[in-house]
Amino acid sequence: GELEMNGFLKMWARTVGMPIGINDEDKPEFLPIPQTDVKKALLARTFWIALHIITCCMIIAGNGRMLDLW
Repeated sequence: GELEMNGFLKMWARTVGMPIGINDEDKPEFLPIPQTDVKKALLARTFWIALHIITCCMIIAGNGRMLDLW
């Protein structure tokens, strides 16, 4: 439910170094950007991480093909 999603969002945000709070009482002390922009920045950072993972997988797959591993 909502609580589980908020818990995952909070864990993921803090894993990638984003200062996020689920509600006003849980606000982090150091805010380099406004709390309202944290989710937008988190989305951009998540996209950037996913892009790197996909790129690495494609490079590995291409090298495996060139080396006749598959």
